[in-house]
Amino acid sequence: MISIVIVDDNFVARRGLRSVLESDTGIFIAGEASNGQEAINLCNSVDPELVLMDIRMPDMDGISATQAILNKKPETKILMLTVIDDPCILANAINAGAAGYLIYGHFSPQELIKAVKTAVAGKAISLPPVDDLFGAAQGASSPDIDIWQRLTQREKEVLNLIGTGCENREIARVLNIEEKTVKNHINSIYSKLGVNTRQEAVLCVLCSRFKNGKARSAGMSG
Repeated sequence: MISIVIVDDNFVARRGLRSVLESDTGIFIAGEASNGQEAINLCNSVDPELVLMDIRMPDMDGISATQAILNKKPETKILMLTVIDDPCILANAINAGAAGYLIYGHFSPQELIKAVKTAVAGKAISLPPVDDLFGAAQGASSPDIDIWQRLTQREKEVLNLIGTGCENREIARVLNIEEKTVKNHINSIYSKLGVNTRQEAVLCVLCSRFKNGKARSAGMSG
């Protein structure tokens, strides 16, 4: 059974998340916290497998709490659950060690449960997919500027589906291609990004896209 701590300063949000997650008999809610410091104390006490962590909270934000929890318990999986779609903030969360993010309004109850199980299995999660968050890349771009541009359109589609927790068979069905072709695309993605696992591939692109989103925003504001 997967033990989870829910961290959000909004009581109604915590109740809603608990209701959805407890509908799955394989999930146990070990506790709730309303800010980052409470989350740290609770995790030290109940040692959950996964934490659903809000980003903006009073007293201590979710990113600071994520760093503190992972410093003591690096095996803990943390998913950032937020209304924020700011690339700079999400970049900080990923760099702090979060396994991924879920943005309110972009996932169903079933997808939330699937995301939890996917993260606990050691895979990265991005809902919405990174391509939806930033929009499809336009025009040519140097690989040194954005590694997302190293991938073909089909490879991007495969990686987006990996980010939502899909296995090879599901990806093949969604894209209407052979499972062997999916494996070939994944191997090509690994080679182009210089990674060895699905989680590394998703996080590699997330960090790249977030950093470039930050750079573009800074350039526009100047």
